[in-house]
Parts: sequence; C-alpha cells; structure tokens
Amino acid sequence: MTYIRPASSQIDLWPSLGLELDWNKLLTFGKKGESFQVPSPALAAIGASYEPSSHGFNGPLSTCITPHATPGDLHDIFNNTFKALGIPPRHEFSGGELRGFGLQAVTQDGIADVREDAARAYYYPFADRQNLVAMVNTTATRMLWSQDSSDGNAVASAAEVMNMNGEVSTIYADREIVLSAGALRSPAILENSGVGNSEILSRQSIDTKVHLPSVGENLQDQTTFTISALALNRNFTGYPPFVAHTSIYDLFGSNAPSLFNSTLAKLPDYAQTIASQNGGASSAAVQERILRTQLDLIFNSNTPASEIAPIGTGNAIGSAIWPLQPFSRGSVHVSSPNKTALPSIDAKFFQLDFDGQLAVATARFARQLLTTAPLSAIINATTINPSFDLVPADASDEVWLDWIKTKSGYNPNYHHLGTCAMLPKDMGGVVDNEFRVYGTQNVRVVDLSVIPLQVAGHSTSLLYGVAEWAAQKLKANGAYRSKA
Repeated sequence: MTYIRPASSQIDLWPSLGLELDWNKLLTFGKKGESFQVPSPALAAIGASYEPSSHGFNGPLSTCITPHATPGDLHDIFNNTFKALGIPPRHEFSGGELRGFGLQAVTQDGIADVREDAARAYYYPFADRQNLVAMVNTTATRMLWSQDSSDGNAVASAAEVMNMNGEVSTIYADREIVLSAGALRSPAILENSGVGNSEILSRQSIDTKVHLPSVGENLQDQTTFTISALALNRNFTGYPPFVAHTSIYDLFGSNAPSLFNSTLAKLPDYAQTIASQNGGASSAAVQERILRTQLDLIFNSNTPASEIAPIGTGNAIGSAIWPLQPFSRGSVHVSSPNKTALPSIDAKFFQLDFDGQLAVATARFARQLLTTAPLSAIINATTINPSFDLVPADASDEVWLDWIKTKSGYNPNYHHLGTCAMLPKDMGGVVDNEFRVYGTQNVRVVDLSVIPLQVAGHSTSLLYGVAEWAAQKLKANGAYRSKA
C-alpha cells in the first residue's frame, strides 16, 4: 500500500476542531511504527530519494521505495513534463509537504521482497502470547450490555461473533471493547448493538441503547479515474511508483480567487444540504464551519487539491487521478435485521458541485500532461482517452463532468473515513479524544472511521500513526495492564 503522510496543515487544523492530535504528534507516532529502508543506489539512479527526518527506522512496519520501480527513463520523462507545467520535483512525501512530483514509499519489505501489512508488523511477532487470540473466519456482529454505570453510561459486557458455519459465540469483556472494523463496518456494528440514530435502529427492530445520530454519518471518500493513452514503441516493465500533488492554483491559475469567492458564497447552501440529510447529527451552522475550514485549507495552506499518479504499464501510459478534498458527505447504515448483512452505503459523490469542479480541473490537467513535451513525444495522440472528438480541447465543465460521470468508469478511491468521527458531540462526533464512544463507559473505536475530515496523502500512513497514538492512550490509562 502507498505510504504518504497528509499535508501538515491538515493535521494542524485538528486542534481547532477539538482534537488533541497535531502534525508534530502524528509525525512522532508515525515514525515510531515505521522501519524505512533506504533506497539502493540503483533506485536513486532512477529518481528515488528521501529525507531521514521524515521517517522512522526502528519500528515494526517495513516501508521502502519498491525495488520493482519502473526502470529506464520514464521517471525523467514524467519529471521534465511536470516541470514544464509548473510542478516542481519533490524528494520526500512523508514530511508534511506534498506539492510536486517524485517517487512514493510503500508498505513493503524491500529486502525480503514481501508486502508488509499489520499482521506481519504487529501480530505475527506476538502470535504466541497466551493473552492474544485471533479468531479467523469469524465476523463480529454486535456488542452486548450490562447494567449502566453510576453516571448513566452504557457498559459493554461482551461481543457477539459468528463463524463461517453460522454458529454464534459470545466473547466476554472484563474491561473494554475496542472496535476496529473500518469506516464501513464499525458504524454498522455500533448500530447493531443499539448505538446510533434511534429512527434508523427502529426500522430494523433494534432497541436503542445510546441515541447517537452521528454514527454512520460524515462518510467521505474520493473519486478516482484514469486519463490514458498508448505509448509509441514502448513496453514498460516494473511497478510505476510515481506520484504528483497539485495545488488549487496549479489547476485553476488566475481563476482560483474567483473560484474561492463563488464557493464561499455557496457554503451556506452546501451546509444546509448536508445537515438536512444527516439525521440530526450536526447543524447547518456546524457544517458551514467545517466546510469553511476545508476551503481555507485548499486555498490558503500547503494542502494539495488533487493527486495525480502517473502510470506506465506495458504499452499503456497516463495517470490515475483524484481530487483530494471532497465537500460532499455520505453515510453508511444498517439496512437489514440480519446482523451479517452488508450495510447500505450512500457516498453522495458529486452531490456538491465544488467536487465536480475539482474533478474536471484535475482531468484537464492530466490530459494536458499527455500532450506536453517530453511525454507527448512517446504517446500515440490518437489513443488519448478521452479523445478530443469526445471531449474537445475547449470543452465546457459540463461536457467534462458528463464524461467523468458516465464514461470514465470512475470508482471510489477506497480511502473512506469519517463515519465514527472524533469530534465534539455537538459537531457530529461519535468518539472523544480517548477514542471512547459518547454515551458508553468502555467502548472505543480505533480505525479510519474516527478521522473527521478527508486528507491528502494516503490513509494507510495516517492510520498507522493514529493507531500508535491510540495504543499509547490505552496503555497509559491502565486498561490493558495485567491483573494483579
């Protein structure tokens, strides 16, 4: 998985929203878990570089610039083409600054030549511990409750799970339950347990234990699609580890101030749209405040607007692209009394027109990349997709957006987050700064669902850093110390 940390300005915003984590803390926790492998001279020769201060070297998770990087001159061709379009080279993408083109790190042990993941880094080395049991081929369905605490908070006593044969078991909890099922399943498990919007729960005959309308709301993901062509007399091998981040000014140039003003004027309507469909999770005033912070990040900080990932595979060449900061907010909720049924996902892609404007501008830039030297010299121009017959050089935003929605084959980027947001409760929060679910005594959520706003970079690196932060909190309060 790609390993790029967010822009520093995005994380430094979080304390203004009530979170304790800022960029310096995230970088510290991220480095704690990382074991970065220095690029070899062969990789350096094709563009690989790094800044030691941006990486950890003694953590459990191996990262590297893949040794399978595309050989030859493709890096230099892309680099010089991006420079021709005003995008500078960038030698490090995990230090909080992202604008530029370069090579990205991945979660891979480049020495052993195996993909790295959480199991290899955090489970396998400790799998023989007597107090650690992994139940495979098993699905968590809900939590069970005991008598409320003296201050009225719900106390979870057990987790109910089902194996692949449909057999249900109960796992009792002496202290706490930590839910880490991801941004699509964690809110569903909370709802199946009676924690959520009572109106949604009642439709599935679920008794409400904690009325918390924000559960499952605030879903945010990016949309991704490809601008591509066929290369002339080229057959690219290896893995293309290239990435570029563009600012709003790279995409809109002198029109950026006008876009800022027009979008600012729309924020009240955007906020009302979000508030009207989130079941009382937060007010329009709260949503307008959050949207304004996003707008300011995009226009007045080092937060990039889009990611462009150049591709060279076989004789195909181009870019996978996605706008990084969607304003639209979706939801994920249970939709069946069957507790193992998949939840219903409504991503609301392109509901707010700012998201479409960013997608169109990014697509224009990516096609311009294909027609700019030196990259244009190795491309068969008649194979560019979308073609200039389909989307003319002077095509309007409407023509471009129609192509994106109906012909590009766009997909979710699978960076979904936000559905159990760490925010104050009156701002749509589900968990507090201790990762504890509001209204409960001993239930925590630790996964990407707690991240309140979409970020640049890639969510893998963010998640590992946040998980290290959560682990410190869990250990510090004594929840996981051995009993006397």
